[in-house]
Amino acid sequence: MSGEAVSYLVHGADESYYTGKLEAYLRAKGIAYDVRPFGPASMRHCARHTGVVQIPQVECSDGTWLVDTTLIIDYFERRQPEPRISPADPATRFVSLLLEDYADEWLWRPAMHYRWSYPETARLMSGWLGQHLAELPLPMFAHKLYWRVRQRGTFVRRDGVDGRTWNATEATYLSTLDALESIFRRRPFVMGERPCEADFGFFASMFRHFGCDPTPARIMRKRAPGVYEWVARMWNIAPSRFAERPLPASIETDLAPLLGAVSQVYLRYLEVNETAYLAERQQASYFALGVEWKEPVKPYRVWCLDRLRSELAALDAEARSRVAAVLEPTGFAILAKPRAARVPEVVRELPITERGRRAVVDSWWRPRAGAVR
Repeated sequence: MSGEAVSYLVHGADESYYTGKLEAYLRAKGIAYDVRPFGPASMRHCARHTGVVQIPQVECSDGTWLVDTTLIIDYFERRQPEPRISPADPATRFVSLLLEDYADEWLWRPAMHYRWSYPETARLMSGWLGQHLAELPLPMFAHKLYWRVRQRGTFVRRDGVDGRTWNATEATYLSTLDALESIFRRRPFVMGERPCEADFGFFASMFRHFGCDPTPARIMRKRAPGVYEWVARMWNIAPSRFAERPLPASIETDLAPLLGAVSQVYLRYLEVNETAYLAERQQASYFALGVEWKEPVKPYRVWCLDRLRSELAALDAEARSRVAAVLEPTGFAILAKPRAARVPEVVRELPITERGRRAVVDSWWRPRAGAVR
């Protein structure tokens, strides 16, 4: 980096899925930052600059802004390459990006389910989140009630979790624990001897939700102590702890359970979500994990699929063949399709320099109030 040093203020929260992911990444890169807990006024401040109501967002001392953890990681990997997080081998890097996207988006539902469907956790977290509404002249019980009703209604019930899908939702968490536990018996990080995008993707849910919330944390400690140890290792990370280790340069066979879930479930869902978005429908319906799901169409995930397709298309033939070899044919075929004719564009290339953006969207890029992510 050249010129005057830039400082970074993270608008986020200690309870937040993606704030934890971003903080771990910044710690791994040795990038100094401060965290400002979000509140109604700070969210309005962020939205005026970025057009997005979500956390975390990064306010830079040079007046620019960063938003979306996937894009922020990509931004810093280009701006401050060392210690490198992204694998240099193209096929390995693509799989790391694919696993990051899967972990970011598909584990969101079970993370929110465990937080808001279980009374002991909902009581604890509604009290914690209620502190972010302290500037509003309401009693604490009203703040807590707001979060319990809003989060459970929007991100559990409306997102498809009910009596029919409860077990399938929890099976996603349990199978992910089992897959990661097997990996961490062999090596310290998801794809090798040092962390990559995939690690930070899985860390998002495994730290602030599964690893901290009482119900899933008990399961993790008992069922997957190696994952519990990895969570602590990721939070305690620093450049000196991994900078001399080799970057991942191959796609290990023990990633098969995770990549199987990506092909069999996640990519099929992304395709259904995209189809519904292009047809201008409000709901997406699909069959996965033995049950039928119905959930709102999410424009953000249309962008996720488009980004993965763009990354795959940029690979040479040898790298593409290596990716195809580790994915099931149906999953690879979805990724290899031409990019959709219409893809939502809200967050443009970072850093964001304009102020007073027209559209204000939530964390799924829908034009309404957003989520604590």
